[in-house]
Order: sequence, then C-alpha cells, then structure tokens
Amino acid sequence: MNITRVVAPVRAQVVGIVRADILSGALAPGQRLVEREWCERLGVSRNTLREACRQLEAEGFLDIPPHRGPMVAVLSDEDARGIYEIREALESLAVRLFVERADDARVARLRAAVDELAAAHASGDVAAMLVAKEPFYDVLYDGAANRVLREQATVLGGRLARLRARSLGREGRPGASVAEIDAVMRAVEARDAETAAALWAAHVRAAAQSALREPVGSVCP
Repeated sequence: MNITRVVAPVRAQVVGIVRADILSGALAPGQRLVEREWCERLGVSRNTLREACRQLEAEGFLDIPPHRGPMVAVLSDEDARGIYEIREALESLAVRLFVERADDARVARLRAAVDELAAAHASGDVAAMLVAKEPFYDVLYDGAANRVLREQATVLGGRLARLRARSLGREGRPGASVAEIDAVMRAVEARDAETAAALWAAHVRAAAQSALREPVGSVCP
C-alpha cells in the first residue's frame, strides 16, 4: 500500500496511518514496528518512517528505546491516572476561562460543536467521535484565550487520544459522555463558570473510570 504524496506531506500521512492503527488496536501496546516491513507497506524511505516515529514518540504513542526499533507505548494505569489528573485540572480551567471570556458568538460555536459531537457519539463509531472532539476543543481553547494553557493541552493530546478511544469503546459510555457534556454546555450558556467547571471535572472523572481497568475515585483532591 503506497501512500499518496499529493494529499498531505508523506510524513504526516505515515503518522496518521500508524496513529490510527494504534488507536484501533491493530497495533497492540508493546508491539514492535519493524522498519523494513513498514517501509515496504507504505512505500516510504527509512528516514521518512523514522521522522514519523519520532513525532509519534513525542505524542506519547511510541517508545523508541536506545539501539532498538520503535514500539507501541505501554500505558500503565498509574500513568493513565496521572494523565487524567492533569486533564481534569487543565480542562476545568479552560471551561472556567471560556465562560468568563468568550463572547456570545463563541458560545454559539461551542454549542454547534457539542451538537456535532452528539451526532458522532450516536453513530457508535469511536474514530468519528475522536474526530468530532477536535473542533469542540478548538472552540473551547480559543474562547479561553490562554495560549500557554492550550500549549500544555496539546502536549497531553496524544496520550489522551488513546485513553479516549479506550473509554468511548466501553458500552454505554458514548451516550453518558454526551449527556455530561450537554450539562456543561447548559451551564456555559447560563454563564455559570463555577458550575460548568465542576461539571466538567465530574465528566473527566467519569471518563477516567471508564478508561481504567479499576474504578477510581476523585482524581483531583
């Protein structure tokens, strides 16, 4: 399967293909990526593949041990809990800032993004759900108007994508997630920053419980 060189830069296409295989479970945690096989499969050079793997390492999808080939990163429950702790803190702050700073036009855009998110969740397609989250977060962080906060959220994004896929793959979670987000949206529209932030923190804790093997209590004391 040679990838096309006209739709997007080759490295970006390689990153997208490997990332999708990891999120779908086609590549399992701890599984090695054999360079020769992947270069033949995608019709790319070793340099291109290595550049793509370095990007995926930075995103938290791959580990590249010294003198060994890249392998799918293994995410322990302890690490996952830590990621959700940071997610709760960052995103709750983003919601609070959005309520305080976003104008009515941005609130309307966020509502439209929530409606698109609900449609994706109703489809049952986890990949579509993950894609639909992107415009929601774009509007959220745009309205929060804090560049540093957005940069930190971007750093966390790769590892969160794997956990979101795990969480949303659980039976009943997509519907519950949409209901939680809609409740937050109603608090945002009422311009109630405290309630919106608290509801978002509860949403993240529910996502953590879904993603982890064992239920957890509050991840943020």
